[in-house]
Amino acid sequence: LTNSFGVFYASVSTSLGVGRGAIATHATLAMLSIALLSPLAAKLLQRIPLRLYLGAGVLLGAGSTLLLAFSRNIWAFYVLGVIKGIGVAFFGVIPVTSIISNWFLKSHGLAVGLALSFSGLCGAVFSPLFSLIIESAGWQAAFICMAAFSLILALPGVFTLRLAPQEVSLPPYGGAPVSLPPSQQKAGAAKAKLYLPALALTCGFSVLACAITSVGQHFPTVAEAAGLSAQVGAMMVSAGMVGNIISKLIIGLLSDHKGPFFANACMIAINGAAMAVLLRLPANAPAAVGTAFFFGAIYSVGAAGIPLLTQRVFGREQYTAAFSIVQIFANGGSALALTIIGLVYDLTGSCNPVLIGSIVIQAANLAMLAALYQMGRRRAA
Repeated sequence: LTNSFGVFYASVSTSLGVGRGAIATHATLAMLSIALLSPLAAKLLQRIPLRLYLGAGVLLGAGSTLLLAFSRNIWAFYVLGVIKGIGVAFFGVIPVTSIISNWFLKSHGLAVGLALSFSGLCGAVFSPLFSLIIESAGWQAAFICMAAFSLILALPGVFTLRLAPQEVSLPPYGGAPVSLPPSQQKAGAAKAKLYLPALALTCGFSVLACAITSVGQHFPTVAEAAGLSAQVGAMMVSAGMVGNIISKLIIGLLSDHKGPFFANACMIAINGAAMAVLLRLPANAPAAVGTAFFFGAIYSVGAAGIPLLTQRVFGREQYTAAFSIVQIFANGGSALALTIIGLVYDLTGSCNPVLIGSIVIQAANLAMLAALYQMGRRRAA
C-alpha cells in the first residue's frame, strides 16, 4: 500500500490534470495520519483484541485503496490518503515490532529484519506488476489489484498472530520472559522519561533517515530525467525493494553482533554512496537498476534500524511507549519529504537538488548517530 505507490504518480497526475507533487500529497497525508495515530495505536494494542485491532486496520487500508480506483478528483485522493494512513497505523510497524519484541529475546535483530524485509519483497514484486497493469488496463485497475492483494496477504496474519507467547502458553524464543517488579518498572519508566536528550536525538535521526526513503518513490522520475523509459523506472523501484529485503536481513544480523549503532551507520553510508552515483546516472538501464539496489539500504534504517536503535536506547520495557513517539517523527519525515520532493521537481524540472540535499542529510544522520552512541556510553557509565 505504500512501497509501490510511486509507479502511479505519472499516470494519475496526467489523468487528473495535476502536478506530481499534488499526487505525492496523498502519500504525505497517509504518512501524517500514521504518525499522528502512532501513540494511540501503541496504547490500543494492549487494550483491544489483536484480531479486531489488525482486522480493522487491514479493512481501512484495503478499502481506501479500492476507492482510489473510483476517484476522479484530487480531493478524494487526499481524503482516502488520510483513511489509508489510519488503517496502516494499526497493522504496520508498531504492532509488528511489538509482537516480535514479545516473542524473541534471542536473535531479536534478525527476527525484526526478517519480518520487515517482506515489505520490501512486496515492493519488489508488485512495483513492476502494477506498472504493467497501468500500461495495459489503466491506473484504476491497478488500484483494484493493489487492494485485492493487500487483503489476500494480510488476512492470514490477522487470524493467526498473537501479541505474546504467553497467550498460547509458550515462552519467548531464547528463554523465559523477564518480569520486573512494579517498583523497578516504574523506576525504568521515570528514567526513560527523564532522558529527553536521547529521545530528541532519536526522533531527529528518524525524521531525516525516513525522509530519504521517500526518494525511492520518485525513481520513475529519476529514470525519466536520465532518458530512460517508465519501465526502467519501475524496475528501479523494484531493485530498491530487493535492496530493501537484503539490507533488512543484514542490518538485523549486524545489530545482533555489532550493535544497532554500527548497523545503522553501515546502511546510511551505502545509501549515501548510491545517491552520489544517481547524481551522474548514465542512460544505461543496468547501471540505473544496480544503483537503485544499493539505494535500498536506507529502507532497512527506516523500517528495522530505528526500532532496533530505540529498543537499545530505551530498553525492552519502554520500547513500545518510546517508539510510538519516535514513529510520529519518522512518519512525519517520510510524509513531508514525499510532497517536498515532488514540488522541488515541479519547480526545477530536475531531481539533482533533491539528491544533493539528501547526501547532506545523510552526513548529518551519521553525526547524530555518533552523538547518540556517545550519549549512550556516558549514560551507561
